[in-house]
Amino acid sequence: MPSDERTLRTLRSWFDSWVGIGHAPVGMARRGNDKRHTSYYTRQDPSGWRLVLVAAALFDTVALAGCAAEGTTRILSYYGDWSGVKPGQRPAPNRGIDFDVSKGDPVIAATDGTVVRVLSSGNCGNGVVVQHTVDGRTLYCHMDETNVRPDQKVKRGDVLGKAGTTGHSLGVPHLHFGLLQRQPSGEYSDVNPLPFIVGCFDPAKTAAYSALEDGGEKPHLVLTYPVRCTGIK
Repeated sequence: MPSDERTLRTLRSWFDSWVGIGHAPVGMARRGNDKRHTSYYTRQDPSGWRLVLVAAALFDTVALAGCAAEGTTRILSYYGDWSGVKPGQRPAPNRGIDFDVSKGDPVIAATDGTVVRVLSSGNCGNGVVVQHTVDGRTLYCHMDETNVRPDQKVKRGDVLGKAGTTGHSLGVPHLHFGLLQRQPSGEYSDVNPLPFIVGCFDPAKTAAYSALEDGGEKPHLVLTYPVRCTGIK
């Protein structure tokens, strides 16, 4: 890995430890960049990060101060990464985010919605798909057990199951978290969840999350981490 890429990945991890700082503006820059080319996700062009790292911190400090809860979580593999939860290259880029967990940790809903599928096999293993009223579905994989059923309503922070190692987890406890958005064709396709995440879930911030969702010209998706963060009481 080139030295500048190592530096950028170190900075990215440092920003993530600030729980939401930098996520929204960095995500918007990445999404705009993706419309022009996809080389970022093959790790050939990390220039988008160079342009927005400092601005991201300043922007989110103001814009998301009312939503981000204090605390930290650890990401093992990002959307588009060719590296995985174990050393070595993946056969294909990551289509979601892999969160570090311990077996039995609660997996929590990233926002309000309705359970549309409960999975029990395949690469996902035990998993859950939640349909949200705004902008798509979230996917939660590799759980040891699930405790929801199809058509069940869930609220942000509700426990969907327990983290584990089912499916194609390589035996490493982690939560694979994905975001699927509906396309004009009616099909759902994966997108990077990170730009939509404002930080750790805090039940005291419920009104702030709702205000942020409704704060634009039209409602938009606001997610919190699907795992509980260290440092949150």
